[in-house]
Amino acid sequence: MKRAWIEAERVEEVRGAAHGWKRGGAIGAGTFEEILRRYPEPRALPAPLWRVLVFVFVSLALLLLLGAFVFGARGGVRTATALLFVFGAASLVATEAQENSPRLALRGGAGATCLWGIVFFLGGLFLLLEETLKVRGEDGVTILVVASLALWTLAAWRWGSPAWAGFAGVSLFLVLARAPLARLLWIVGGVALTFVFERVLDRPSWSPSHRRGAAVLVAAGLLGVYAAVNLYSLDHRLVETLGRSAGLDSPGPRVSERIESTVLTALFPLAVVAWGIRSRRVFVLDTGLVLTALSLLTFRVYVPIATWLVLALAGAALVLLALLVNRWLARGEGRERNGFTADPLFGDERRLRALELVPVVAAHAPESRTQV
Repeated sequence: MKRAWIEAERVEEVRGAAHGWKRGGAIGAGTFEEILRRYPEPRALPAPLWRVLVFVFVSLALLLLLGAFVFGARGGVRTATALLFVFGAASLVATEAQENSPRLALRGGAGATCLWGIVFFLGGLFLLLEETLKVRGEDGVTILVVASLALWTLAAWRWGSPAWAGFAGVSLFLVLARAPLARLLWIVGGVALTFVFERVLDRPSWSPSHRRGAAVLVAAGLLGVYAAVNLYSLDHRLVETLGRSAGLDSPGPRVSERIESTVLTALFPLAVVAWGIRSRRVFVLDTGLVLTALSLLTFRVYVPIATWLVLALAGAALVLLALLVNRWLARGEGRERNGFTADPLFGDERRLRALELVPVVAAHAPESRTQV
């Protein structure tokens, strides 16, 4: 990323934090205005709905324009391949131009052109391998997923979108699935991905968007490890299904492997939840809760019990756990333990309810927004 983009992101992060402090009552109106004065908005920041609409309209325009050129040229597969490469390159150039413009960088168009630029390029590469170079079957798919990994990684590093980092993580596991000992590589790769990027989550030299991308890759690493150790995945050879078809001919899991997988299916989500609590990282805790839900669904597959009963028991367990944690915190000195407190954020519940109405009132206010 360019230095100007990183500086703009850091200013936007400070302004966003100031809005949160003001909503929470940590700073007054005077302090809030002073922060906004010292850190002026470097880029136009539209409303989220506007960004979604721009993304959709730009996507439709690109697809319709490509379709018009493909059907108008009538040159067969070679022409379609060339057009896909040309449109892919043009879309990526358009992404760079929009990111360089403070008025266009955050409007949603850059995300659309980057997404479809990479999709067009991968589509052109697929046609080139299949129809021109005659590289078909497993070798062609391997080249395609490696190219996907390279493109999404470069996009995440250049433009800093966490979504591109997520696509790069998915591509990495697809590449590992095509190698021998794919399940073991998923475990090793997931652990490496988690611990490598966990170390940079708070690194000041990284831009805010790169740190968010690192958080996505940490979650992707945890999900990849869980997918490899999950009992249902082991029994149905899900990892091997994503790789080469020859992997499906291997013998089924041994009894010892199923026992180990059963234990890990139960304990791994709890370990992730514990890590999230200890590290105070909300996204790790959320990932652990998602893995816990997946383990409950796995339990439902192997144990003939009604789904409603599983959900009811899970809900009751969460409520009981919340009550026990609140009681444990309340009995600590100063009603807190290790920085966790049982007290609500606001002592005045009426003030909290009033703050909850602020975004609703702002969303329906007739006046124009200051951020366009």
